[in-house]
Formats: sequence, structure tokens, C-alpha cells
Amino acid sequence: MENKKMQKPIIQYAIIASLIFIIVYMLSGLVVTFGHNPYSTTIRGLIHNLWMLGTVIVAKEYIRYKLINNVYDKDKTKIALLISFVYVIIDFEFTKFIGHRIPIFTLTKYILQKTIPYIAINMVFSYTSIYSNCIPAIIYQLLTNLYFWVSPIIPNSPWIMVTIIDTSIPFVLFLYIRFTKNRLKHLKSRESIENSDPKNIIPLIVLIVLGVWFAVGIFPIKPVAIATGSMEKEICVGDVAIIKKCNANDVNVGDIIEYQMEGYTVIHRIIEKKQKNGEFYFVTKGDNNSTPDKEEVREDQLIGKNIFKIKYIGYPAIWLHILQVEDQMVDVDTGDKS
Repeated sequence: MENKKMQKPIIQYAIIASLIFIIVYMLSGLVVTFGHNPYSTTIRGLIHNLWMLGTVIVAKEYIRYKLINNVYDKDKTKIALLISFVYVIIDFEFTKFIGHRIPIFTLTKYILQKTIPYIAINMVFSYTSIYSNCIPAIIYQLLTNLYFWVSPIIPNSPWIMVTIIDTSIPFVLFLYIRFTKNRLKHLKSRESIENSDPKNIIPLIVLIVLGVWFAVGIFPIKPVAIATGSMEKEICVGDVAIIKKCNANDVNVGDIIEYQMEGYTVIHRIIEKKQKNGEFYFVTKGDNNSTPDKEEVREDQLIGKNIFKIKYIGYPAIWLHILQVEDQMVDVDTGDKS
């Protein structure tokens, strides 16, 4: 009886969560940039995706629902966890790593990018299968995938932004389903029901999401961990420089700027600003260096300028950069890669 009462609100929550997912993805494009959709957005392409991918979604969720609900009630949670684990393993694509030496940072990035969202979404779908049926999971996946199948452009979002969206929305969906379940349980105290109300934790989730997005440079202001000592004593190793994105008209002699080199970035001070053929050029120098940098900085290399610093909190990021040997590194030295 309780499960029947929960079916309708869970379906409603799944629809709302999928619509929020689409809206958040669309809004993220305003912060980053939009790019061409790799999927075919024609009618024929949509029919193909619905047939090839939609049928897989329906089949997987129907099988999940039947397996979970084909056991005694006391065993449903254990079976749900087992099925979630199996589905995550299936989606993980281990073949990509067979026979290859994978750098630890690349492996860590793949786990964060793929496995965590897979775990979150599979746990939620198994949870809904216990207290409802397979319909909410099918609705959520079809609606969220439909956005990618029909939209001509999609956001070029950084992987960390995608991971957070793909993980946080299913987690909030889980919180609302749990809250609904607790409200329907007559034995639950009012205090325990109020404690499970998602409204109590959603502000914290939003703050965490915004904090991570800020840390990875999604917003116009971003933090940069300092890995070398060429800007001492103004900015020391382990400090975090807060960089505000700007253009050439916004910076002058004496400003500390971040600019792009091939494969890495540099943070140095402007000691001369000049203009050639309508384009600005900057002569830069590290405060702790005896000579200016060898190459002038073009205005199209400019990323932003330092507006303030935070002492000592950049050491964890430096450690991650050491592991990330094949990815972009931030350098405040003479322009050589660390």
C-alpha cells in the first residue's frame, strides 16, 4: 500500500529532476560556451537514438525493477545494492584500460568523471525500484537524454561541471524520495521527518557546487595555486592568487597578470605596456627574477589580473599538479614548464 502511494510523487519528482537537469545544463552554457551537438538532431537521428538507446534504457530499468522486486522485502536492499554495483561495472568500460599504462591523474579524473555519476544515478534508480517501479528511472533518463538528442548546440562544460551536475541532481532526487517515504511512515517521529527534509541540505549542496565551480575557474573570478617562487615576496609558493578575467584595456603597468603560454600559464607583473598595429603587447617580469621575460605577451594571451591573494591554501592543488604531468600546469616562473 505504501509503495502505491509513493509511485505518483516519485514519478513527479523524476520529471521535475529531469527538467531541472536540462535547465541547469542550458544555464551552464551561459557561464562557459556552447558547441555543436555531436548527435544527429534530425528526425531520423532522433528516431534512431530513441530506438537504439531508448530501448536499452527501458530494458535495463525493467530488468532492474524485476530483479529487485522478485525477492523477499528483507532482501530488497541487498539486491538493490548488488544490482547497482553490477550496472556501474558494466558502464565503467574497463576495456579502455586493458593493456595501457594509465597515469594516476588520468585514472582519477576518469573515476570522478564517470564512476561517481554512475554510482549516484544507479543508487537512485535502484531506490526508486524498491518503492515505486521502473517508470521514474525511464522517464528521467529519456528526458535528460532527449535534450542532447534534439538540441542543435550543447554547453562546452568542463568535466568537473558535468560531474557535479550529473551527481548532485540524482542525489537531491534521492533526498526527496526518502523524505516522501518518511512522511508516509506513521511510526516516524515528526523530528526525524523534518530532519530528512531536503530543504535542510539543498543550500549546502548549492554552496558546495558553486565553490567547486569557482575553484575550477567557471566564473569570471578564479583561484590559481602558485607553484614557483618568481613572484616572491608578493606571491609565494603555496599561495592562491585570485584572478579576475579581463581584457587588455583593463590592465596597466604594475598589475600582476595571468597569461597563456603553450600548454601552461604564467603569472607575472607588467613592467611595460605598448601598442603595435592596434594590438597591445606587455613586457612582464617576475618580482623575484633579475631580468624581464624573454617574450612579449600579446593581448590575446591575457587571461586576467590578480586582485588579491590567500596565503598557504594552494599546496593541495600543487600536489595535484605534480600528479597531472600530462595536463596543463600553472607556472609563475620564467615561462618554463615545471
